[in-house]
Amino acid sequence: MKKYFISLILFLLAGMISYAQVGVNTDNTSPNNSAMLDVKSTSKGFLAPRMTFTERNAIASPAEGLVVFCTNCKDDGAGCISLFMGGQWLNLAGTCDLPVSPAEGSLVQSNTQIIWNWNSVPIATGYKWSTSTNYATAIEMGTGITKTETGLVTGNSYKRYVWAYNACGHSDSTILAGQALVCGSSFTKIHTAGVVAPADKTVTYGTVTNIPGEPSKCWITRNLGATQQANSVSDNTEPAAGWYWQFNLKQGYKYTSTRIPNTTWITLFTEDSGWTSENDPCSLLLGSAWRIPTSTEWTNVDAAGNWTNWTGPFSSGLQLHAAGFLAYTDGVLGQRGSNGTYWASTQLGAPYGEFLFFTSVSSVMSVEGKGYGFPVRCIRD
Repeated sequence: MKKYFISLILFLLAGMISYAQVGVNTDNTSPNNSAMLDVKSTSKGFLAPRMTFTERNAIASPAEGLVVFCTNCKDDGAGCISLFMGGQWLNLAGTCDLPVSPAEGSLVQSNTQIIWNWNSVPIATGYKWSTSTNYATAIEMGTGITKTETGLVTGNSYKRYVWAYNACGHSDSTILAGQALVCGSSFTKIHTAGVVAPADKTVTYGTVTNIPGEPSKCWITRNLGATQQANSVSDNTEPAAGWYWQFNLKQGYKYTSTRIPNTTWITLFTEDSGWTSENDPCSLLLGSAWRIPTSTEWTNVDAAGNWTNWTGPFSSGLQLHAAGFLAYTDGVLGQRGSNGTYWASTQLGAPYGEFLFFTSVSSVMSVEGKGYGFPVRCIRD
C-alpha cells in the first residue's frame, strides 16, 4: 500500500512538471509568463548542445526551431549556431560588429598644449590616438578618452586622429583639430601667394571670445588677409579690408586699384552645396581648427548684440567694418567704406549664399548670388 501511494505521488508530480514553467535565477523563482524556460544571469550565458556535423544530421526527425551549436558546420570547418527551419538545417551567420568612430569632445587649448578629448562609444573596448592616419603605429590609449599633448608651438594648428576598437577590428578615424592658443592671444601667419592667398603677406591676428550670442567661440579680430585693424567703420583701405572670396571657392582676391589675381571671373554657380571644408580659406590659411561662421552663428551675434546698423558690429569685440565687396558680374570692387558683407558657410539653395549685411541704417542676415566676392571673418570652436 505504501509503495502504491509513493508511486501515485511521483506520477502526479511528473504530470505537473511536464506542464510547468521553469525559472532559473528569476525573481522569486517565477519565470516570465510568456516563457516556458526563463534563465537570468549577468555573468553566465546559455550553452546550447554541442555536436559535430555528423551528429547534428543524425538527429531523428528534428523539430522546427530546434537549435544546436555545430562545432564544424561552416565551410572553413569553424563552428556556428544551427537552426532547423523549413525542413532543413540552417547555419546562422554570426557577425562581429565594429564600434563606430568616436565623436570629438571639447578640447582644452593653451599656448603650448592641447588636451584632446573624444567621446566613448558603445561596444568599444579601447581607443588609439595618433599624429598621423596610420592606425598600426597609433598610441594605445586603453579605455581612456583623453590625451594631453605638450611642447606645441604657440599659434600653430594641429590635426590628430583617434580610433575606437574591439576584438572585431577598429573604426574609421575621427579627425581632431585644435590650435595651441588661448583665445585672447595673438598669432602670426605667413601667407604665400597661390591657390588660396592672393598675395604674400605676414599677418598677426588677434583673437577674442565671449561675443554675445556665441560666447564660447573664438574669433579673429580682423578680416582674413587684413594687415591692420580698421580705424573706423567706414575705413575704405585695402590693408583693413583684407581679401575677398566667391562662395565655396578657395581662391582669394586682393583689390587695390585692380583685382589680384586678375583671372577670369566666375559668374555661373550651379553646385548645390554649402561651404565645404576643403575650400574653406579659414581652415586652409589659419589651420584646421578655424572655419567660416554659419548663418546661425552670425544670426546669434547680430541678435544678441542688438545690431541695428553698422555701429553695432564695429563697436563689438569683432570690430567688423564696411569692407565692401567684389561685384558678381566682373569682380570689380564696390562700396568699400559703405557696406559690410561677410559670408556665412551656409547656402540658401544652389545659387545663393547667406551673409551678414550692414550699412549705416541696418544690420541683417541676407542672401545673395554666390558669384559675389565677400570678405570672411574666421571662427574657432
